[in-house]
Amino acid sequence: MFFSILALFLILGHGKVVQANGNFTNASLQGNYAVVTLNIGGQYPQAGISVINYDGKGKLSGTTIQNLPGASISERMLTKLLLSGTYTINPDGTGQSIIKTSLPDGTVKEVNLALVITQAQEDNAKQAQKLYLIQEQLDEKTGGLLKLEATKLPNDGKFTNASLKGKYAYTLTGHGGRVSQLGLGIMNYDGEGSFSGNAIVNLPGETNGKRVFVTAPFVRPYNINADGTGIATPPGESDVLFIITKAQVDDGIKVAQEAFFIVNQINPITGNLLTGEMTKLPN
Repeated sequence: MFFSILALFLILGHGKVVQANGNFTNASLQGNYAVVTLNIGGQYPQAGISVINYDGKGKLSGTTIQNLPGASISERMLTKLLLSGTYTINPDGTGQSIIKTSLPDGTVKEVNLALVITQAQEDNAKQAQKLYLIQEQLDEKTGGLLKLEATKLPNDGKFTNASLKGKYAYTLTGHGGRVSQLGLGIMNYDGEGSFSGNAIVNLPGETNGKRVFVTAPFVRPYNINADGTGIATPPGESDVLFIITKAQVDDGIKVAQEAFFIVNQINPITGNLLTGEMTKLPN
């Protein structure tokens, strides 16, 4: 009995190995990918969102919006740039990429990246669903080392305000600043351009070392662009930049399953740049 089970295990295991040994190629990376950028180390925090199209033949293009330090420590600026470049995928799923950004003054900045496909599905050939990239050069403005996480978006359907509808759980993380900050909560999206919810944020208390949970309700408008990026513009508060990072198509609409957001301005209490992740909950 033991040997029968072992034989079956080896047969099944062998079948999986044969499937897994199919080589990755440049064609494994094809279509639009939502990309989140964060920096590690450096003098200042950095966060960004991008939509990159890989053509399956070794070329890429897209747009990026980066939240970077402004004229002073407390100021931030959004820089939107066009991307172009090349990529090469090795048979094992690792690879290299060169990304060029066209700056407002007409100059072109070029950076090198290493990459690895972290999730793929088999459909005649291996198709990358997620990949992780690290930039070779330190960022000039922040001094940080950049990491990028890219997730494939559906080929069919379209993004509209209806792409965010229902209940989403979210987490909040503070980067940089004088003191640490974390938060969590629930957001309810109406699919028509408005959302509400409750935030529970861990903030400094009245004395040094003391922390308190601060709970606050909110209602905010939002707008989603055709590429899955968007902005929330709460009155009297910092704008919030976001990108849908995972979606499924429902009646022609790409419905967000996960999203990433950046609070554009530094939190005045902690000095943090805040970013967050959202996950759709069952209806």
